[in-house]
Amino acid sequence: MLTLIKSLNNNIILAKSEETNEELILFGNGLGFKKKKGDPIDPSKAQKVFHPKESMETSKLLENISTEVLTVTEKIVSLGEQKIKSKLNHSILLALADHIQFAIDRDDDLIKDNPLQWEVPYLYYAEHKIGKMALEIIKEDLGITLPEMEASFIALHFVNAQTDSNSMEDTILITRLIKNIINIIQHLFDRELDKTTINYSRFITHLRYFIARQKIKKRTDSQMDEQFKEIIQKQYMKSYACALIIKEMIKKEFQWQITEDEVTYLIIHIEKLTKENKKRL
Repeated sequence: MLTLIKSLNNNIILAKSEETNEELILFGNGLGFKKKKGDPIDPSKAQKVFHPKESMETSKLLENISTEVLTVTEKIVSLGEQKIKSKLNHSILLALADHIQFAIDRDDDLIKDNPLQWEVPYLYYAEHKIGKMALEIIKEDLGITLPEMEASFIALHFVNAQTDSNSMEDTILITRLIKNIINIIQHLFDRELDKTTINYSRFITHLRYFIARQKIKKRTDSQMDEQFKEIIQKQYMKSYACALIIKEMIKKEFQWQITEDEVTYLIIHIEKLTKENKKRL
């Protein structure tokens, strides 16, 4: 059973689960209408339910976020889920709403460049498109025009929400590492990779999960046939050399041990990427 903690407006409420003591944010037409603290809430009437992990911080964060910004953020998150075709970590609602509120409220003199704003559109093409759509929604619904660089900040929130980690620092670390890997490939093969292709998107996804496994020190058992690995290494020697350079860079910077299976996966991805991209003129 859910009981009301607070009505934020007629359509957004903060409620508590009596069974788990968990705080939830619910969106739905008329959910908060004429409701008072302690009233029972029927969750089936909600169009969207968010379960922020840090319940202790939920009420505190909501004090500094306007209901208009929260409504717009829910709209952006729903759009993002449709575009990415993936369920997102529920922590994105408050994290993104808090960021948007700060971006709206801050003094123009305090605006700082996003150090990754130029890389994000190429590393996270789909998420950056969502970031740009988000700026349009904010402009249309709130009448506020945010700087273009905010699209990259918003994109990183969507990248973060696809991982088990809630840490934006981890997301930024992963982004910088992926950038270094892409730079190694482009330099060695002397070609610009097309960031809009399916193979590029699959490679970025592979790298994100690979890095996530390394961070939690999750080792996968070797399942790849030894003869197959040997054939791949001999057939695609330049991609193999590139994969070894990436392996050494990661080992040097993070002290992560990369398995032969992972090296082989890298070879296959690198080969696909470089075959579909022509050399620089």
